[in-house]
Amino acid sequence: MESSDNYNFSLFKPRNLHGKKNRNVILSMLLIWTVAVFGFQFLLRGIQKPTPEKPLADFETIWPQAISKDLISVDYKPLLNSLILVKGKNTVKPDDQKILNGAISCIIFNVIPDSIKAGILGGISGINAMKERISEVKDQEFLDLKESILSEGKNISAVTAPYNGFVNGSLEEKIFLRSLIEIYPGSLSDNSLVRLPEIMKLYLTHNQSVLTDTTFLGFPFHYFYTAVFLLILFVCLCIVYNILIEWRLRKEGIVE
Repeated sequence: MESSDNYNFSLFKPRNLHGKKNRNVILSMLLIWTVAVFGFQFLLRGIQKPTPEKPLADFETIWPQAISKDLISVDYKPLLNSLILVKGKNTVKPDDQKILNGAISCIIFNVIPDSIKAGILGGISGINAMKERISEVKDQEFLDLKESILSEGKNISAVTAPYNGFVNGSLEEKIFLRSLIEIYPGSLSDNSLVRLPEIMKLYLTHNQSVLTDTTFLGFPFHYFYTAVFLLILFVCLCIVYNILIEWRLRKEGIVE
């Protein structure tokens, strides 16, 4: 006959009936948690479909014209906007960023008049030189140099605003300024930009499904499930475990 005050417990080799029941409850909780976590991810991957963003459609519509015609005769602003959108993503690889910088600079320097091109290139050169110095200075000299960089950037923004269409002070404008380079491809048909369509498709295509498109309590459902529901489920499983164990202890007359 098993002792009711035997507190020995082993998850892998239970020594008594109480230990076996306790083990079964723990394994059941782990199974529920595993299915809830990994089952949802498998479901998400199983029903998702690659879905392109609208800027990708704009890019693919304008790109064939942009590489074969004069950019001034092409509706280049949606093309430029799509490039800026990708450039602003924090997942873009350094090599891909260089290609995007080249394409953005190529577009803007092919549509602005030659009379202001030299001034913009001089401004970019000046900003790059100041950025190289900024790590070597401190105190007031650092603040002055930082102010000079911002001032030069504002000058470039003011001159290029009519040609890029970005709102003054917007995030797009800031990304645009950081994308400009002194040495850029002469045209979008340059060999250095041959991978651009592939890059745009990579960063502007996302897997979507009813689980990602459905909104629940203001959140995309997949985000709510993983960030909120699974946390609540874990807490609930802990509470249920304690309730079940307390019930079994009372039922079997085991004294704490």
